[in-house]
Amino acid sequence: MHNSKNVPRTFLVARITVFAALSVVGSFIHLYSSLAFDSAPGFFAALYFGPLDGFCVFGVGHLATAIVSGFPFGFLHLPIALGLAFAGAAVGAINKKWNVLPAVATGIAINTALVVLAIPVYGMAFTLGFTPPLFLDACFNGAIGAVLYVAVRRRLKT
Repeated sequence: MHNSKNVPRTFLVARITVFAALSVVGSFIHLYSSLAFDSAPGFFAALYFGPLDGFCVFGVGHLATAIVSGFPFGFLHLPIALGLAFAGAAVGAINKKWNVLPAVATGIAINTALVVLAIPVYGMAFTLGFTPPLFLDACFNGAIGAVLYVAVRRRLKT
């Protein structure tokens, strides 16, 4: 894994921008409703580069999907984006300390758990109905990010 320490600031911003752009592209590939492949680049960036990249790319990725989808959850997208940003940081930190499996599992768990933010606005029935597709979406995104990370982790240089 290559972290963000000792990386020129311009290179760091460019790298985060590229992965955020990939999140925007993924936001156009929908699985179900507003669920898309927006966080796969975030999983990869967090795993490969670390918590800062994960924080930024996860957060921007969610906001991109929210914009593309027409903000179906309204104001809730801001706390969700912040929660996902922290999920990205957690993925990067856990991968650095342990390895890819607990890191991705944590990202999937946080992503799915953020559904509780919908309860006050949409009610329990909607939230329970939306949880399985959200969980599957998080699993697909996590799996894609993890597979790419494992495939290239020793081949790329930052």
